[in-house]
Amino acid sequence: MKKLFGTDGIRGKANKFPMTVDIAQALGLSACAILSDKKEVRKKIVIGKDTRTSGDMIEAALSSGICAAGFDVILTGILPTPAVACLTRVLKADAGFMISASHNPPQDNGIKLFSSDGYKLPDHLESEIESLILAKFWENDTLNNFGRIHRNDDAHHVYTEHVKKSIPHQSLPFSMVIDCANGAASTVAQSVFESFSDSVTMIHDQIDGTLINNNCGAMATQSLQKTVLEKKADIGIAFDGDADRVVLCDHHGESLNGDHILAICGRFMLETNQLYQKAIVATQYSNMGLDEAIRQYGGNVIRVLNGDRYVIEKMRDADLKLGGEASGHLIFKNQSTTGDGLIAALQVLNIMQQTGKPLAQLKQCISFYPQVIRNVPVREKRDFQTMPSIMNIINHITDKLGTDGRTLIRYSGTENKVRIMIEGKNSKQISNYADQIANEFQIQSGI
Repeated sequence: MKKLFGTDGIRGKANKFPMTVDIAQALGLSACAILSDKKEVRKKIVIGKDTRTSGDMIEAALSSGICAAGFDVILTGILPTPAVACLTRVLKADAGFMISASHNPPQDNGIKLFSSDGYKLPDHLESEIESLILAKFWENDTLNNFGRIHRNDDAHHVYTEHVKKSIPHQSLPFSMVIDCANGAASTVAQSVFESFSDSVTMIHDQIDGTLINNNCGAMATQSLQKTVLEKKADIGIAFDGDADRVVLCDHHGESLNGDHILAICGRFMLETNQLYQKAIVATQYSNMGLDEAIRQYGGNVIRVLNGDRYVIEKMRDADLKLGGEASGHLIFKNQSTTGDGLIAALQVLNIMQQTGKPLAQLKQCISFYPQVIRNVPVREKRDFQTMPSIMNIINHITDKLGTDGRTLIRYSGTENKVRIMIEGKNSKQISNYADQIANEFQIQSGI
């Protein structure tokens, strides 16, 4: 079990383990030590950040570790996570670091890592870096070569131009409301969307780290939906704090999640022969309705573990063009190496333009199965196989559901909780099933 890295880098409350300045500095040193073993090392690393007030502190600590290891640092300032992935490739750096806790509250922060090709580091490299951090390898080394810190003033322009080129240059005659979650998108979104439309309303676009994700953005779309109705807009677009995920709402003010977007884009790409393998990638948490929606148009859905890194890995292995998560991470492999909320939003706008259909009509291509989720605190994360009474209930329910539903039971990666998800056609039935499993976990291992 990794002690520092979770499903997406290192994350936690700022100034508390593992998000301390000591860990950030050690991460810089350790990552450079791993990189130095590679044949092609350019000795430079890109660092970006979102708007959180703790970002400056972590940026300074991380930069000092990288410089102490003899690598130069290129600071991009406040930019979305996918911008760091993009700039790492464009600037031919050895790696990219994004300082962000994504959709988490303002008091949290985190660090995400990208390799030189703009893809997130694989698990085995994160494990190697973590081992060096915990071993404090540098305490017995003499470090004599020191790097320098540079600021790249062109970073925002490079990224916005990259995003704009993700769809054909055209006028998009739609009125839009853009919610930046008071996060990283605040520095680039207006420039991008106003280059396509004359009717763009910006909300929650303050560069204020105390307000990031605070009752706004992809995690809280109420104000977006309200503004869309007030402005009689065609579409609402909401990003999370680092803009690697997006959720939408139609002109009725009704929200769309990542599964909606996968179904809309998957259908369009199948119909226009852009999916040569006739498959898309989704995680275990995508609704079964997505499978049916894609199957209707001659495609199929490949499932992977939860986490956009696993979506991307499968896309690369199988040369697939589209993948994502219900949470709103969408990856268009021809345009980006990681989830990019701005690019995903533009893809949907392009489909609206190409088909002549409003978002409310496009979203009808998918019907969702009822789904219930229970989270049960546990004393310890025992192997399910050592709890026969729980396994008996899970197996019995799985048999009862058959092909009309499914169960997904797993422990949280960051908390002592078991997450129970059941999907099926009968909402009352699956709610009862979820309660049965939750109650048994409470008896066997509950707090």
